[in-house]
Amino acid sequence: MLSSKMNWKIRKSEIDASISLGISQATGLSEKFVLLCMQRGLETKEQITAFVEGTQMEFHDPYLLHDMDKAVHRLTEAIESGEEIVVYGDYDADGITSTCILVETIEVLGGNVGYYLPNRFTDGYGPNAAAFKKLIENGAQLILTCDNGVSGHEPIAMAKKMGVDVIVSDHHELPAVLPDAYAVIHPKHPAGSYPFPDLSGAGVALKIAAALLGEMPFESLDLAAIGTVADLVSLTGENRWIVKQGLQVMKQAHRLGLAALMEAAGIDTAVLDEESIGFIIGPRLNAVGRLEDAGPGAELMLSFDEEKIAELVAYIQEKNVERQSIVQSIHEEARIQLAKNENLPDVVVLGNKNWHQGVLGIVASKLVEEFGRPTVLFNIDEKTGIAKGSARSTEALDIYAALADAKDSLTKFGGHKMAAGMSLPAADLAAFSEKINNYAARYHDAIVLGESIYIDAILPLADVTLPFLKELELLKPYGTDNPKPIFGFQNVPLTDIRQIGADNKHLKFKLKDKELFLDVIGFNKGSISNHLNEADVVSLIGELSINVWRDSAKPQLQLRDIKNKHVQFFDKRSSVIQESVLAVEDALYLFSTSNIMKQFYERIPSSSNAALLKDNTVDALQAVSAKNLVLFECPLKLNLLANLLKSNQFENVYVVSHESNGVYADGVPPKDQFAKFYQYIRSHKDIDVRNRLDALAEYLKIKKNLAIFMIQVFLEAGFVTIDNGFINEVKNPVKRALADTQVYKDRLQKMEAEKIFIYSPFSQLTKWLNEQMMVQ
Repeated sequence: MLSSKMNWKIRKSEIDASISLGISQATGLSEKFVLLCMQRGLETKEQITAFVEGTQMEFHDPYLLHDMDKAVHRLTEAIESGEEIVVYGDYDADGITSTCILVETIEVLGGNVGYYLPNRFTDGYGPNAAAFKKLIENGAQLILTCDNGVSGHEPIAMAKKMGVDVIVSDHHELPAVLPDAYAVIHPKHPAGSYPFPDLSGAGVALKIAAALLGEMPFESLDLAAIGTVADLVSLTGENRWIVKQGLQVMKQAHRLGLAALMEAAGIDTAVLDEESIGFIIGPRLNAVGRLEDAGPGAELMLSFDEEKIAELVAYIQEKNVERQSIVQSIHEEARIQLAKNENLPDVVVLGNKNWHQGVLGIVASKLVEEFGRPTVLFNIDEKTGIAKGSARSTEALDIYAALADAKDSLTKFGGHKMAAGMSLPAADLAAFSEKINNYAARYHDAIVLGESIYIDAILPLADVTLPFLKELELLKPYGTDNPKPIFGFQNVPLTDIRQIGADNKHLKFKLKDKELFLDVIGFNKGSISNHLNEADVVSLIGELSINVWRDSAKPQLQLRDIKNKHVQFFDKRSSVIQESVLAVEDALYLFSTSNIMKQFYERIPSSSNAALLKDNTVDALQAVSAKNLVLFECPLKLNLLANLLKSNQFENVYVVSHESNGVYADGVPPKDQFAKFYQYIRSHKDIDVRNRLDALAEYLKIKKNLAIFMIQVFLEAGFVTIDNGFINEVKNPVKRALADTQVYKDRLQKMEAEKIFIYSPFSQLTKWLNEQMMVQ
């Protein structure tokens, strides 16, 4: 059985079919597509047309933002009088792009402007008193923050005391009390009524630029699009328009630094989209600030020096590779630690002195996706004794509320429902873990149920056509509040299962329905192939797209989750033991011989158990609980395994059937061979079977292993004796049929088991296993 890792929910629709059909006929759009639009709140023909065309300018008057007039007046005054203006940004992609928008705009107007991007490790997030003091001492006369500032009370108050005005532009959650700044520009300002509250930091910066210039700064839309996508704000309304227009500006490649970065990253501007920003450009800009100082990112966006640009691009590419390597290393270490737990806690809490603080949020996100548990990861500074961490959660647990409940253990914390940061004494990590798990216990059922994923529609393979997929692209750009549609496929056979990529990290297969096929790719899901068999019937969900390869275009599904409600059987029979069969977690490994068990026992996971399947162990094994069964050796007797299968419920059965001493191929010696061997024993005395068995077998033209079997039969039947390695006949033995001996019967049973477990087609073997498990 392959269980889903997420909680699947189908979007309920109460849409009148006649309305969707009418809109479909009026617009020429398919009814399936219209239904998707209506599920997203687009209820009329006009709304759907405006959404998919996206040509109507949707850019609200920047002066609707509270304090905009006041900020523009002060900035204009500073520009005209030559005051030294410093734009104080942030170290992520949104902070870098918003900084560049403001610097460029003020430069165009002739202002004396510089910028400062705080260092994640020395300055921390937001206004820093020491940094502000240094900037003012170096000549700053006006500070303009972007993508930060609403929580910077003390530094802003200090700047005011030193005679320097601070204008705050931000979009993060507002505190109960705002700082005493000259002006605070925020789309959710409590005294304002801006019609679109979800601008990014770059979006707010674009508004200031538009107000200063008195017109739309089209040349800055590329930067605003990057900040908007990278910061995961709502991709609806004004943000959708900014990103759509920004992508068009990016395709023109007028910004030399950005064009060079896209070229180095292998982005084809012809197919540039929001995913190019989210998965390629944004992570590269974020990488420099995660590992060191974010300055090179801003410098690249602002530079016109081609030689300098080439150096900056090489540096950023290098930092991105380094970031990927660090993430992979920490992720693997954390996975190994989690694999040691038989039962995962509701909230995973892990720490390590060697884990880089700048990437902990990325790794935590990966672990949440993989294990379905809210995760908090810490870097432990042995010098200071402080642990600094990042948390990522699932919808089942408000991680900010959980931290607030454990605040007595924390030195500092902040964030929101899904993500947070915190610090505490490293010595208190265990107590913190206990507190946060005590809080999470009340949400246990929802946590173990898994992250919810909403399915837009269940489709037959026949509906997955290129015209429909091209129609789906009208919904782009995708993002928060406008996600990629998730489609489900129920009870479909699969075929052509493969692991691909470096270290077989990825999974590829096809769904099949008669003559129809659909390619499926599962990134970082290669291990799932161990749970799939050819012709398995599965249900799965994912995102549809058009895959273009060598001028050929065809539909493809990117796998999000997959499940199979039936017991699954995996054919791992091979002459060589595969490493994958020694890595099955939560399994009962069944052995038939003690020497093979001894050889492999230490190599199986700590979450699994091993046992010998013998006549005297079956009863004890009926009480063993495990999700998986690994039949490591061919059973000695089918009835022993049958009894075990009938009394235990396994989700997956891995058939290895390792056999070092098979008997099926040689069978049972015929009667005349038994008679010939027995006659030889009767006519010779003190036959040295310990040292001369090879010669004896060769003389009698009997295979050595058959000679051993025949001696065992004679011995049990009472026809011979063996003393100190010498065999002799028993005079006048009691008559007994050789086939009645247990040795003879055991060989026949082993032959029967080998026939099914080693020599039968796997379909025949699984049929037998199913019958024993009483699975219909």
